[in-house]
Amino acid sequence: MVTAELAIGILTTAILMGLACWVVSLVVLQTHCADTASQVARQLARGDTAAAVEARGRAPRGARTIVQRASGEVTVRVDVDSSWGRVGPVHLRGEATAHLEPGVTP
Repeated sequence: MVTAELAIGILTTAILMGLACWVVSLVVLQTHCADTASQVARQLARGDTAAAVEARGRAPRGARTIVQRASGEVTVRVDVDSSWGRVGPVHLRGEATAHLEPGVTP
């Protein structure tokens, strides 16, 4: 009798630990999206397209990067989906806006 309860308890603990690790990985992935968006926006605002392409290449795998320019500023959005087995997908987004530096054309 005790063996069955112990097996169920261990299985439940393992599933909860896996879920907790996935939640932590979502937080890390969200931060990565925000950092990438910030780096790309900063480089585009400076007019450094080569560095912006390099920063965009460091986006999370499977991420979509959208760049919008309007009225003296550039906005970059990085979207990515993450799932854990049948749980998900969870949509994560990082967005950053930077004002264009003087002399940079939109």
